Amino acid sequence: MKKLSLFLLLALPLGAFAADPALLQMVMPDAQVLAGLQVNQAKSSPFGQYVLQHLSVNDTQLGKLASDTGFDPRRDVTEIVLASNWKSDSPGNRWLALADGSFNVDKISAAAAVNGAVPSVYKGVNLLTHSAGSGTQPPIAIAFLNPSLALAGDVLSVQAAIGRRQSNAPTDSNVSAKAQQVSANNDFWFVSLVPLSNFSNAIPNANLGGAMQGNLFAAVNQASGGIKFGGTITISAEAVMRSEKDALALVDVVKFVAGLVQLNRQNDPAAGQVATLLDTLQTTTSGNVTTISLAVPEQQLEQLLNTPHQRPAKAAALRIN
Repeated sequence: MKKLSLFLLLALPLGAFAADPALLQMVMPDAQVLAGLQVNQAKSSPFGQYVLQHLSVNDTQLGKLASDTGFDPRRDVTEIVLASNWKSDSPGNRWLALADGSFNVDKISAAAAVNGAVPSVYKGVNLLTHSAGSGTQPPIAIAFLNPSLALAGDVLSVQAAIGRRQSNAPTDSNVSAKAQQVSANNDFWFVSLVPLSNFSNAIPNANLGGAMQGNLFAAVNQASGGIKFGGTITISAEAVMRSEKDALALVDVVKFVAGLVQLNRQNDPAAGQVATLLDTLQTTTSGNVTTISLAVPEQQLEQLLNTPHQRPAKAAALRIN
């Protein structure tokens, strides 16, 4: 498991971001879910710097990765795109992680080989393949098309992506046009052509996963959105609903939940902080499409994220006194 974990860290520098056309070109034509991160844009923002500062610098796997390869995903990746055809729990499930950055190919390859990766060559490109550790999961491959372009995924998807790159195939994924649109306005972005209820099995919280199978989430046929970093962080989402009635129902639910938080703002400090952020919440509908947006001051978001860490310290101080 430790060897596989290190290999996955090599394959997925930041994982779960307009997107680089060279990355979108390699996305599988039947992709149903895309997500991406403009890492440089995020790192240049106050909130991006806050997130990096709060990543565990003592994480043993990241530390070993940097030590063995000279590669630190927090420093050396500039953009990443994740893609999947989302045939979950199926032998036909395919995924890709595509990244721009700076990669010491020789050193990374040597470290991967030490941890069990098997080298091979496909169409002149060196592949490093590693067993996924389960008989039901296909092997994982990582490839470097050049020192600034890397891709990883199941072997068939990586090989197909290399073929699309070398043949200069047009970007023909159904989801790519929407990805270009959404990524142009966001530093982190996502697009899904999969009904939202289909993600329920991927949610580790059983209660939340069960809730996502409810009628309202089942009515979300497609979704997209993202986050724009800066002094004010803009969060936006668009849901293509089953019907105009469902679009209006989603707005009603969002407003109802926001109203509950607002009612508790005087009684609960945390609810008060969230309620202040929700003051900028906007929801609109157009036909069967619901749009939701929220503008959050960066300092207020940091304060909210710090609150859970402050409470135990306050509680401990009370016990000591």
